[in-house]
Amino acid sequence: MCSPAFLMFMATVAALTLLVLVTFSTPFTQVFYFLYSDINGGVKFGVFGFCLELRDFCTPKELGYQFDPQVLKPLTTVLVLYPIAAGLTLLGALILVPVMCSRRDHGYPFVLFAICSTSAFLAAAGAFAVTMYLFTVTMHRFHALGFSASYGPSIWIALAATALLLVVALNAGCGTCTGGRFGRQARHLAYTY
Repeated sequence: MCSPAFLMFMATVAALTLLVLVTFSTPFTQVFYFLYSDINGGVKFGVFGFCLELRDFCTPKELGYQFDPQVLKPLTTVLVLYPIAAGLTLLGALILVPVMCSRRDHGYPFVLFAICSTSAFLAAAGAFAVTMYLFTVTMHRFHALGFSASYGPSIWIALAATALLLVVALNAGCGTCTGGRFGRQARHLAYTY
């Protein structure tokens, strides 16, 4: 039987993998993007910039970019929450490593893990909310100009990572990961009749 720490570690690593894929979206790799539009021969938007397909041009990889008048720079700077969430998720996974390697009951790493996983969830949820608002408004602006636009795979990867972090944060916060019993009988107690 797997320990709760191992299950939380695996879920945390899975969320970390998804967040890394979202973070290194366009312009790092053009396979992952938040929004695609056929304006200017095709444009894909990511966390750190956008790429024009027709000209084979990508913006410099920097925090905050602007695609006038559809994408506004202040909202694209908030997308830095994805790398922050990935960093907090990595920290949470590293906190669980000593717990999995030891058979002794350590109380302090679980509290740190609960704080890290909850912080990572809040950062990912905030980033996802801004992403949905930003690229939904952008998509409607493209449609108003007569161009087609559609969501890319990074939106759904971010949703999956946020949902997975919610499960991990709730599990860590509610005590399942810390060995909470939730009304179950302790393993070391035995009734004799």
